[in-house]
Amino acid sequence: MRADHKLQGSPRWSRSRLAGAAAMALGLALIAAAAAYFAYTFAAGRTLDDLVAAGADPAETLDAPRAGGAAAADQTLYPGSLLPARLWAAPRGTLDLAAPELEGFTPVSGSGRPSIAGMTGRADHIAIPALGIDVAVEELGIVDLGDSAAYETPKFVVGHIPETPNPGSHGNGWYFGHLESPLGGEGNVFSRLPQVPGLLRDGEDVHVVVSSGGRSFLYQVSETDIVHQDDIALYQAGDARITLVTCYPRLKYDHRLLVTAKLIGIRDAAV
Repeated sequence: MRADHKLQGSPRWSRSRLAGAAAMALGLALIAAAAAYFAYTFAAGRTLDDLVAAGADPAETLDAPRAGGAAAADQTLYPGSLLPARLWAAPRGTLDLAAPELEGFTPVSGSGRPSIAGMTGRADHIAIPALGIDVAVEELGIVDLGDSAAYETPKFVVGHIPETPNPGSHGNGWYFGHLESPLGGEGNVFSRLPQVPGLLRDGEDVHVVVSSGGRSFLYQVSETDIVHQDDIALYQAGDARITLVTCYPRLKYDHRLLVTAKLIGIRDAAV
């Protein structure tokens, strides 16, 4: 009598083996993802200093004396209604540097201080032409966290800290916006803000236009800085300026990019 022996794989053993292989593949994928994340955050941390930059000081531009003339505080720099803002510092004759979105502003007078101290209108819009940013501004409310309180997160808009100065006023107005919000889905209005330091190092002027009730206020970026999220502090200033804030770097968001701009011009609603 002959016995036929057939080798047959056990279905249960095959499924178990497949499950083990899948688990191993998933584990390897997670390890690779974690390694890539840590490598990225390490590399991003090494480039934080690249976000610290300085541009031309708008106050020095506005206060520059003209040869043989009176003191700068007693003069009008240039007729802002006839020259685009980027030509105020150094008009260059036949070179056409006109930017329609910056035309019609009147320069502020003396030491970069606005001639309209005491403005009370809230900001309703902000634009950064060099970055293609053009978005609404809203006042941030307070969120009760039980044992503490915090400002609410701006969603799809730039948020203004209401206790800080309004457009055109003396002091430092603070404006916050998302770099990106992949989980919260709250927009990325300041996704291009990290480009500002590079523009400053290239000698570019970066302007910020903040609008309030139809009147516009022109600011010029003077510097950028990067601080850890635990070290950010809202500070005031003796001149008229704004500070724009966003998280950095992507995927980690444990630092804050600060972009400071000083008031250099005003444009009425009729213009």
